[in-house]
Amino acid sequence: MKNLFYRLIIFLDTAQETDTNYNIAWFMANNFYRIANMRISELAAECFVSPATISRFCRALGYENFAHLKQECYTFHSHDKKFNNLINIPLETMKDYPQQATRQYIQQVIQYISDLPEFLDWNEVDAILKLIHDSDSVAFFGTQFSQSAALHLQTDLLMLEKFTMAYMDSSRQLECAKQLDEKSVAIIMTVNGYFTNSHSKLLQYIKKSGCQVVLITCHPHLDLKIPIHHQLVLGRSKNRKTGKHSLLTAVELMSLRYYCLYYPSLQELKGHLL
Repeated sequence: MKNLFYRLIIFLDTAQETDTNYNIAWFMANNFYRIANMRISELAAECFVSPATISRFCRALGYENFAHLKQECYTFHSHDKKFNNLINIPLETMKDYPQQATRQYIQQVIQYISDLPEFLDWNEVDAILKLIHDSDSVAFFGTQFSQSAALHLQTDLLMLEKFTMAYMDSSRQLECAKQLDEKSVAIIMTVNGYFTNSHSKLLQYIKKSGCQVVLITCHPHLDLKIPIHHQLVLGRSKNRKTGKHSLLTAVELMSLRYYCLYYPSLQELKGHLL
């Protein structure tokens, strides 16, 4: 369900206010609790568009159609626990003892990150960085925090004179996947493995392209159902709820390693020292 909110936010943060999809996203975000009980014609009328436009927007959000989106909204409304406690802290502790909750959460993060040296395979990291360096077509794919981490790595790589693609919008990710070929590199980042549930079509395009596929995840047994050429596992399955911190740490380490291996000025400096 969080994917819907996340994708609405992307539209509102990136689209022009004159864009039809912006207006639909704005209405949904401000009237979310009405969607579950609306017909597509009612929503279209509220947004001053046709039902066909609403259907296209739903597909852009990753849903099969309006009925699919509406069902998810209904499920969300019928669930008593609206906020998903992602950090394994009892809500009662956060409510009554926020300082204690802070200590508990920090300990969880420290424990998870402290395991990273045990899991991070630097031979795999170097192989992945070589693929990134050598390929003219490198694309990152993910959702929510994972794609934000990909954007962070994309920015670091651009500072090191390496252009890659990391689109936040799911429809642009899908179009990007369609353009991949056997010389491309697809890097899939997914902390918990949820990417596979909502991006089956994208994964099929990646498979069809014949490109090199890299998986970076905290889910050691994740099956994407497509060939994987390189895989980085960042932690234990039981601790995946704090895995985003390991993902961000790994991304920053990869940026620094890329700089050490491939940035021209550093290589020139090594040559002078020798």
